Amino acid sequence: MRKSNPVRMCVSCRKRNPQQKLYRLQKDGSILVKYQGFGRSFYLCKVCLNSKHIEKKIAGRMKLDIESVEKLLDLLRYEDKL
Repeated sequence: MRKSNPVRMCVSCRKRNPQQKLYRLQKDGSILVKYQGFGRSFYLCKVCLNSKHIEKKIAGRMKLDIESVEKLLDLLRYEDKL
């Protein structure tokens, strides 16, 4: 019997991808963090992570400070290159 791969949708481009290929993020108070195992979260694909204006888009939707969003996304971009 085959196991199914969960499919999730990117909040930015709305494309569906396997869950393993997406980044799972959440809002913790007034900052953006990687998913911590509880609470609501959202997924972001690698293509959208590398787009130019994603920081403003996420900060506006989640009502966050743009600097905290930029820090986490820069960290994810760095980890993706390794």
